[in-house]
Amino acid sequence: MIMRFSRSIILIAIALCAIFGIQAASALQGNKPDQSKQQSNEATLSVRTHLVLVPVIVTDKRGGHVTGLKAEDFEVKEDGSAQKISRLDELTADAAKVQPSAGGPKTFSNGEVADHPKKLEIIALDQVNTPFASSGDGRRTLVEFLAKNVDANTLLALVTFQHNGPRIIHDFTSDPSVLIAAVKKVESSLNSRDSRALDTPGDNSQADLEALQITALLNGSDAGNVGTPAQLSALARAQRAQVDASRQSQEALITLENFQQLAQYFRGVPGRKSLIWASTGFPFSLGANPQATTRGSTNDDWQRTFQMLTDANIAVYPVDIGGLLPGASANTIQQTDSSLITSGNVAARSAQLGSMERGEYTDPTVGRHDTMRQVAEMTGGQPFYNSNDGAELFHRAGEDAGQYYVLAYYTKDTGKYGWRKLAVKVDRDGDKVRARSGFFFNDPKKEADPNTPLKDLKMALSSDLNFTSIPLRGEWQQIEPAGSQKKVHFTLSVPAGVASIDTEHENHISLEFLVVATDSKGKNIANISQRYDAKLPPEGLAQIQTQGVEYANALALAPNSSYTVHFVVRDNLRGTMGSVVAPLKVE
Repeated sequence: MIMRFSRSIILIAIALCAIFGIQAASALQGNKPDQSKQQSNEATLSVRTHLVLVPVIVTDKRGGHVTGLKAEDFEVKEDGSAQKISRLDELTADAAKVQPSAGGPKTFSNGEVADHPKKLEIIALDQVNTPFASSGDGRRTLVEFLAKNVDANTLLALVTFQHNGPRIIHDFTSDPSVLIAAVKKVESSLNSRDSRALDTPGDNSQADLEALQITALLNGSDAGNVGTPAQLSALARAQRAQVDASRQSQEALITLENFQQLAQYFRGVPGRKSLIWASTGFPFSLGANPQATTRGSTNDDWQRTFQMLTDANIAVYPVDIGGLLPGASANTIQQTDSSLITSGNVAARSAQLGSMERGEYTDPTVGRHDTMRQVAEMTGGQPFYNSNDGAELFHRAGEDAGQYYVLAYYTKDTGKYGWRKLAVKVDRDGDKVRARSGFFFNDPKKEADPNTPLKDLKMALSSDLNFTSIPLRGEWQQIEPAGSQKKVHFTLSVPAGVASIDTEHENHISLEFLVVATDSKGKNIANISQRYDAKLPPEGLAQIQTQGVEYANALALAPNSSYTVHFVVRDNLRGTMGSVVAPLKVE
């Protein structure tokens, strides 16, 4: 079995020297992990997925939360089979402010002081997928709501989705005036949909003609016979559509990573979190069948995202800030029919019919809303579209984060891997139950993706957010001359009971330490990459269980400069990460 002892969110200083033979430092680019060892490590963790925890919301006919239920009041089914509930907890969140872990001027931490579940709403303004014109409407809606409807017992966090990752605008406040001021400062940014609106297909026939003539010459074709203006316009429209599709494919992956980074950031705050995702649409299936593989992302990308949201106990509440949106217009259908009729080429007609079968002419609003619904159901949230009742949205999300149950049961390895459906009912007339619609169960014998550790580390290094799955506390130590540079010493502590220890394989422990310093322009100036991989003797096991792990090293940096230093620790056995971003000025 894998042993993991109880942990506290409040970080404490640990004083354990790294005496177990950590290997010498090597550059990040040259330190390639042993893939076979990594795969073996992760395979030992299969047992952790056997205990299933399901947050459950129960409301009465009027929408009020129902309290006082017992385990026998619930029924939970996995893929249609009833499961025995081993434990039921009823949780009520408090609104006590979340405080950063205390420390001195030379210390840094990714921890927050919070011992009890919080009634927390995370408001995410999506600037990756929301067109520029709609962002102002979204901000006005938020300002109006926050001025009238903020619950003094609910903590609010405001973030934005950006192309370079999420940005925390404000952390944990119940003062509406603070959030209103923050919302007004949020700047909108152009995305691919804005580019399409500003770049009308076929609006410059001469430019299109010149471009096509050059292409024809390069291909050895007749440059003087490239088509009529109408044909040029159609061709230009198709070419630009391909560019737009490519941009949206990239935005799909960007959006998923925004979710992943937020999950890593808020995981350290205990309790169920409601993430209100304010957007005008989801750029994945683009109106095609929502069950199909989405463009720009794979099933693995989706699974990775939902797993992180589940581990962080985050339920997503997608809201279409456009409110009521019209369906497909008659002009769209007429243009489609006309193009099929006037196209004389059999191959062209066949391609267009195939596009219709794939759903490419389906109203994209329907596809986006279907995707919103699926994201909400898979995480236990609730979608809000075709509705302008923002007050109800915020009220519902806040209440869900403040009062809920957690069901626990043990599942079996039936040989079915991937998505397992969940259905939860309560034996009370008129009461409604909402829980996530399922979870991923991975094949314990299947080799883990050897690229996963590298993906994790890259994401942590590129993020401005602290990842809180592993609590960390660091301290800058002495600074000493080193030629033209200065050597800055530091220690990084992992509290007792946090690191995974595989007792079935000779007390195996495997931690990855990564430290990267960048200058004001984001250039990588210095880095350290080390792995602590050992089989602990009894005395070493007892020491880590009671005192934790402390990692000590030094960075060689030029003086009279300021740096941003990313500290990342990955537990290779469990696949979890902790990170902290610390400023450093070297005199």
